[in-house]
Amino acid sequence: MRKLITTAVFALVACTFSVAQDAGGFKPDAGANNFELNFVPLNGKPIQLTYIRYRRFLSPTMAFRLGVGLSYASTKADSVFTSNLNVDNKVTAQYKKSTLGWEIKPGIEKHMKGTDRLSPYMGAELDLAGASSKEITPLGIDSQDELTTQTDKNKSKGGFFRLGINLVAGFDCYITHHLYLGSEFGFGFQMVNYSKYTSSTSYPSSVTNPPKDPDAVTQGKEMNIGPNFNSAIRLGWIF
Repeated sequence: MRKLITTAVFALVACTFSVAQDAGGFKPDAGANNFELNFVPLNGKPIQLTYIRYRRFLSPTMAFRLGVGLSYASTKADSVFTSNLNVDNKVTAQYKKSTLGWEIKPGIEKHMKGTDRLSPYMGAELDLAGASSKEITPLGIDSQDELTTQTDKNKSKGGFFRLGINLVAGFDCYITHHLYLGSEFGFGFQMVNYSKYTSSTSYPSSVTNPPKDPDAVTQGKEMNIGPNFNSAIRLGWIF
């Protein structure tokens, strides 16, 4: 709650100080387009981008919105084993871990009258998101220096699919023509289905009867209902 109040107050104060600097006509007309970033003025990185939000104004009071996010992370590290054929040599294998995430949030906004610079709105958005992860770990070598590796997919809830809907309310406060600050909060419902965890092991040819891989493990589901809030200030521009 403290972050919500601080963010909203900062945006409103910034808007108030800019009131006397420009003539009217700030709000977008039908056909206007809009992109947004996150603005955290007291942070070491004041401009942040968690996902891209685009808006298209169908009329001066109605806007379509679409949030799109895509993330990928990869980690690699060398694992070194002492050779069984020559103790003076080393066998190097690579540990790898990767995660991929995405989200899509289409929605609609209804803007109220407000003032010349202040545009309050209410709306709703659909929340679709997912992720997957993969981890490859070298376990060791046999007498012929052949590797044994283990591959884990979606370990520790590293993969999921989320479906939800948010009811949102917020405001745009135009500090100049085509540029605004804003804040938004919402109340939402989410269903999260975690991906099954699978583990498989690749053995060298010297293992003639390798153990069977374990069965996939179901990691469960979650349901969340409650308020949500982005503590960053929305910084947007109209074009």
